[in-house]
Amino acid sequence: MFDTSSSDALALRATALGFDAVRGKLPVAGDPHRSLDSVTVVRQLSELSTLIARGR
Repeated sequence: MFDTSSSDALALRATALGFDAVRGKLPVAGDPHRSLDSVTVVRQLSELSTLIARGR
């Protein structure tokens, strides 16, 4: 069993919320309201990369 301080738990929750926010912006194949253009995809991947780098 893991003993996690409340500050660690809050940081983990904030990171998870950040991932959820970025995931919600990602284009989905077949969705006419979200473009699959490469610029949009690269921006979202960049945001995800930033979140991953912060989590390390």
